Amino acid sequence: MRRLLVSAVLVGVIVAPSALAADPTPADFKNAAKYCKAVRESKGVEAFESLYGTNTNKKNAYGKCVSKAANAKAEAREDASETKAAVAACKKQKADDAATFAQKYKNLGQCIKAGKTNTD
Repeated sequence: MRRLLVSAVLVGVIVAPSALAADPTPADFKNAAKYCKAVRESKGVEAFESLYGTNTNKKNAYGKCVSKAANAKAEAREDASETKAAVAACKKQKADDAATFAQKYKNLGQCIKAGKTNTD
């Protein structure tokens, strides 16, 4: 759950300014580097550097942008794989003993939520 929240915040940090300025979104690009190049072109170099740069001369902006975008994508992929594992485990548990499953969980969604919470 914490990972999902962190990835949502990171995506929000990347997407929110882009939505306001009609910038490209990370989903439009195969990789983070191409996304960051498009953002840099749409915002202009100075605005891009002030947004992403963290050192005194802001020259590390491109690397920071790529890092944030890549980490957000990795978190999303990791969350998706955790969800797939939880779904598989819950379906197996339901198939093995449906009566116990019905007593423990109201539905498959509650089992999946409980399974993802236990893996974090």
